[in-house]
Amino acid sequence: MVLQDLGRRINTAVSDLTRAPNLDEKAFDGMLKEICAALLEADVNVRLVGQLRKSIKSTVNFKDLPPAVNKKRLIQKTVFDELVKLVDPHAEPFKPKKGKANIRGLDGAEVDLKEWMHIIAVECLGAIVLSWSPGYLKDKTDWGSSSHGYLGWRRKSVFGLFPIIVKAEIISGEISYAFARLWGLTHKAAKTLKPFFTGVYRQSSRRITAELAPKAVKPSKLGKTKKPAASDRHDLLNDLIQLHKEKPEFNERYLRRMAVTNFGAGHETMCSALTSIMAMIGSNPSVQAKVAAEVRSAENSSSFDHATHLPYMQATIKEAQRLHPVLGMSLSRTVPAEGLQAHGHHFPAGTIVGCNPVSLHRNKEIFGVDADSFNPSRWLDTNDVRTMDRYNLTWGGGNRTCPGRHLAYLVVYKVIPALMSEFDVEVAMPPEEEIRYYFMAMLTGVKVRFRPKAGLDEAQVTTGGLM
Repeated sequence: MVLQDLGRRINTAVSDLTRAPNLDEKAFDGMLKEICAALLEADVNVRLVGQLRKSIKSTVNFKDLPPAVNKKRLIQKTVFDELVKLVDPHAEPFKPKKGKANIRGLDGAEVDLKEWMHIIAVECLGAIVLSWSPGYLKDKTDWGSSSHGYLGWRRKSVFGLFPIIVKAEIISGEISYAFARLWGLTHKAAKTLKPFFTGVYRQSSRRITAELAPKAVKPSKLGKTKKPAASDRHDLLNDLIQLHKEKPEFNERYLRRMAVTNFGAGHETMCSALTSIMAMIGSNPSVQAKVAAEVRSAENSSSFDHATHLPYMQATIKEAQRLHPVLGMSLSRTVPAEGLQAHGHHFPAGTIVGCNPVSLHRNKEIFGVDADSFNPSRWLDTNDVRTMDRYNLTWGGGNRTCPGRHLAYLVVYKVIPALMSEFDVEVAMPPEEEIRYYFMAMLTGVKVRFRPKAGLDEAQVTTGGLM
């Protein structure tokens, strides 16, 4: 996983420095250079990396350090603290206590797992990107938006196999409508449907317009509390606005589009990931017992930095995503001009080739003879992990790796321990033939009950405390 590779590089850089016989400023600068290079190669924002470097340098100032200071310990603590600040500021609006209270309000009723994971995914994105909530948790429903969107993937998956129809749709909508009817791809939106994108567009547009408008200085009224300006909000939209101001080439059109891209690209993929993870945990009692024990015995397990140090939970997350990846069809690529020679076969230029993540992830030569089974422990065997990671297409691969994977990691590693710390999960899996997979693959039809963990007293249950 990219996150683990990044962690290894940073850990190695710090460890090499602290083991060095001469811990001087030159060695410290070399370590800092390696850490920043690793972050930049992992697509972390240049400005944020610059801020991290500046903050670490100001804290570990060799010229002003008292002789008695333990330099190794100071460097380790400073690097760790600043890395956590780099990841967690945007997650601060995501407060697990409120979400847990809403889920407790279900009183153990059976609900649709996919809908609730979609509710949580959209609420997390709203908090992280816009400091805003669509009200799904409060309403205890996503008003059909997940189901409606997934039916759209059914249409896209079939149309994608016939590029000529997609092109014809540009000329005449009647052609595509007739084609959709022929294949049974039409569907009516439910009367109760309430898409969250309306609110996303409204919120982002208002803030961007307000931030880019000329500022008129007005005296504040005495005693009146002013609402924080958009620039005071610690979310991703604020970062994008600042990027636009600092780099005009990131123009307003890019800014407005990027403000909603995280929602379009993330709400269903995060929903799929969270659904598969909770479905696998809930349908495997022995795994759930181990995950729950590890999470509940850990200090502050819903904090991102603590959650990434829970090995069995991490293994469970990776195994669920291996068996049920977000993408259920081939990731197509075009062979370049020089052609391709692979495993004794020649593919001429222009050939469309691809690899299906579901098929690859169940390859017994890579993942073992039990590749069709759910077995988190396979990821705890250090001899095989590197090979399995190499062939893991959970987030794509190479230069086509998902650019939003860091945000997805953040959400997954906060949501899963937050839920498992407070609830015992009962899952009812539908027959496999009833699960519908398209290009976007989700475990549909899974029912779940969230029951407060044994041992919670009445006060904890009613006032406990994801959002």
